[in-house]
Amino acid sequence: MARPVTLGLLNVSLEITSLAQRRKDVLRMIADAGRAGCQIVVVPEFGDHHRTRESLKAHGKGIAAVRKTCSVSWKHPFLKQCAALAKKYKMVVIPDVFLFEDGRYYNSCEVIGPDGKKIGHYRKTHLAPGECDYFEPGDRIEPIETPFGKLGLLICYDINFPELTRCHEIQGADLLLWTTMRQAEIEEGQFRAILPARAIEHSLPLGVATYVTDAQLVGRKPMTSACWNALGQPVAGGWLQPGVVTAKVDLDDRALTRRRWGNPDWVDGAKYLRRYRRPDLYGPLVEGLSAEARDPELEPKVRDLADYHPTL
Repeated sequence: MARPVTLGLLNVSLEITSLAQRRKDVLRMIADAGRAGCQIVVVPEFGDHHRTRESLKAHGKGIAAVRKTCSVSWKHPFLKQCAALAKKYKMVVIPDVFLFEDGRYYNSCEVIGPDGKKIGHYRKTHLAPGECDYFEPGDRIEPIETPFGKLGLLICYDINFPELTRCHEIQGADLLLWTTMRQAEIEEGQFRAILPARAIEHSLPLGVATYVTDAQLVGRKPMTSACWNALGQPVAGGWLQPGVVTAKVDLDDRALTRRRWGNPDWVDGAKYLRRYRRPDLYGPLVEGLSAEARDPELEPKVRDLADYHPTL
């Protein structure tokens, strides 16, 4: 049985602009995705403020200024307008924001349902060097149920930890969605090799929402919003201009494997692998940090987010 879903992956320009203009542009693209019939719309990491004049100025003043300038709560007009668009077009909208809630700050994907109400969230669990000065890590990895499938979300640096996507797969995710701002030279390998490999190893479609910059055209490195199907085949992406990357995937289209070699009986590949997992052998994954991992010399010497993200 087919379960087709249309994704709207926002490809946001890295051109420096004002905070108000950026939020206006993002809301316009969400509306464009709605008019195009998208059922799930994903905004890049910090898409509402990254590379805005106000954000850059705040980073020059310190942590308190960044929090004051860039963070939003559910009372903020930007999130309210995202909710209104989700309701208007009967779609799921996922903005990633610098969230302030209950006196704490998070890098959070807020999941808004087709009725305009929040149906869940994922808070970045693996913080990049220096980010712990700005917000706290999330403490939960679990897919989010939506009318269009069960979503396994991850944010930027999370992609370096394959345990996260495996957790989503084991818990029954139908689709993996990665929102990020990463655009450094080393990221080309992520888009060329690691992302399609994750789709293949979990037998799940994987969508990415990120940014686009003129420098990509010069370097011929299309690290832009994109999508791969469960076979690791590219479905959409590589645009070198801002806009909505629309991708259609079938959540029931999974990689198959033979039940036995030489036997024509085919079964769901991911389910087959889960059947033969050996959790009794995976203790090193959860037994805590080794002495080497606790070594203070491994602590990155990072002043703030602008040091880690060269595009801030």
